[in-house]
Amino acid sequence: MKTSFPHLFSPILINSLMLKNRVLAAPMGVPRAHLVSSTYYGGISLPDKARGGSAGVVVSSYGPADIVGAGNPFDKYARDVTRETLSVLEEGGAAGIMEFSFHPLKNPDGTVQMPSDGICYTGEMGKAMTVEQMKDQIRDLADNCKKTKDFGFSMIMLHFGHDSQCCQFLSPVWNRRTDSYGGSLDNRIRFAREALIAVRQAVGPCYPIMMRISRQLMVPESYSEDEMLYFLKQVEDLVDIVNVSAGMDCYGGTVERYEANVHTHTTVFEPQYYNAAFARRIKQECRVKVALVGGITDPAICEQLIAEGSTDLVMLGRQLVADPDWPQKACEGRAEDIVPCLRCLNCYHIATEHENVQCSVNPRFRRENRVPRKLEKTVTPKTVVVVGGGPAGMKAALTAEEQGHRVILLERAAKLGGQLNWADYDDYKKELKAYREYLIRQIVKSSVEVRLETEAMPELIASLAPDDLILGLGAEFITPRIPGAEYACQAVTLYPELDSAQGRFVIIGGGTIGTELALELAERGKAVTLIEMSDTLSAKGNKLYRIALHQHLRRCSTLTCLLQSQVLEIKPDGVEVRTPQGIQQIPADHILLAVGLRSRTEAAQQFYGITPNTVMIGDCKRVAKVIEATHDGYFAGANIR
Repeated sequence: MKTSFPHLFSPILINSLMLKNRVLAAPMGVPRAHLVSSTYYGGISLPDKARGGSAGVVVSSYGPADIVGAGNPFDKYARDVTRETLSVLEEGGAAGIMEFSFHPLKNPDGTVQMPSDGICYTGEMGKAMTVEQMKDQIRDLADNCKKTKDFGFSMIMLHFGHDSQCCQFLSPVWNRRTDSYGGSLDNRIRFAREALIAVRQAVGPCYPIMMRISRQLMVPESYSEDEMLYFLKQVEDLVDIVNVSAGMDCYGGTVERYEANVHTHTTVFEPQYYNAAFARRIKQECRVKVALVGGITDPAICEQLIAEGSTDLVMLGRQLVADPDWPQKACEGRAEDIVPCLRCLNCYHIATEHENVQCSVNPRFRRENRVPRKLEKTVTPKTVVVVGGGPAGMKAALTAEEQGHRVILLERAAKLGGQLNWADYDDYKKELKAYREYLIRQIVKSSVEVRLETEAMPELIASLAPDDLILGLGAEFITPRIPGAEYACQAVTLYPELDSAQGRFVIIGGGTIGTELALELAERGKAVTLIEMSDTLSAKGNKLYRIALHQHLRRCSTLTCLLQSQVLEIKPDGVEVRTPQGIQQIPADHILLAVGLRSRTEAAQQFYGITPNTVMIGDCKRVAKVIEATHDGYFAGANIR
């Protein structure tokens, strides 16, 4: 079969293992919060990833063990689950890869084993490891790798990046030892090198070993990229693939906890293909194969990176949550059908604090036991009318059409997209734009009848005689009751003029819209004052989104943020504000409102009674993010029987 991406879908030999293509599925773990049924083997979406065309799928070693409460995937009562996990991967056509994380352990007294005494990255007290403890950890790791090989897994991945012991030993700040494991760079890499030697001896010369590293930890305690490259040159004879990541998986101490996570799991505020430059250095200077991870979404760019020699393989995490069939679609020349990852981090339990650990664009994620990969065709087709062509309405229309229903989609604007149409102008909303374009492409390819510039009225709806009516009327921007509000305009209306607008800007409202617009303007060098009544900017964003956002806000010298502040009056040339320090007069050439949205619930309610099967979705139900809009739309469409 010919493919548009011949390099990406060419086979590659890793030691003795032949992989069918260059796509690997990253480990994402399976902490207890992710368990959804007793038959949910293999961690987060592993069955889907294996069937979706990935050449190899990495399983977190604690995943199978955690399901049964065992401490090791090869403990007696964990082996059944580990065997089923491997079977699931092989059934899907993917090589099974077991990950072992070399993370710090706790001592009986509650202290954390670290290279030196001090505060651990978690903020806990750390105690210097003894040489005997180091040997014990290495022996246990080598033993588990040998068991992995004997059990039938095709490869191991040693997690020596992020918050691993190896990274901490390499750090000249965390490692202040005075013995042969501290001081010089050769001493600081000794622990990791001894571990690799032991693992290689345990599994033999022909068994493939992949090692994940962080090029930097992205915290003050980090080593340099040059030091990491030196380490790799000293162990290139012991490993077969280096998986290039960055940052730490959690962090505390001298800066706010989790500041480094946003460099391991990049948000929209960081570039995609974040680690490509360092991957290229490894390719040029070391004799190992390289697998790139971090913000990878576009098969065309993956093809280019492999073709130019920047990497040998790509490893996808969140993108395979958004669409596990990414490899198959790309290979078959259907890249336009790939559901784009928003890099929102809602699939990451640390980001969401377990409020709603889901994927914004894939309702099946973590619901594999009740949301099918493909909906069955109905034997009783119905007429379905969907009002509103935003993300919720489009998802509902596509889901109903997939089952074989006749769907009519009404949109009062001249184009589909709803609130996502503002993504055309914001540099940090390109993922949202990609999702909108994906939905529109699917609508065009479907049999959904779209009527644009059509104002839905009860009489019109009744004339269409729907069996089911889905209402996605959206929401409207709020104009606050502030004296002089007529001198301001809605913030989103400035988007087309982001580059051309000049002067001083005041933004009233520090939610997601206001804060992102303030960042966009400030990064263009414009003077911006952001006014927020509460003590938190972008309060509805998840934790890691806010951390990444604030990292960028702190770099903007032309941005002033006034929290716990209230606008008392809007004037033609500025605003009067009550701040914790007193009343201030702030001059402005542009006064922008970003105080939120109001659901069009009452407008939607007038359509009830036309058919008993009527449901509201998305913003008109309650002001929603893309994750709620997508899930509302999917379930509304899927529930049509």
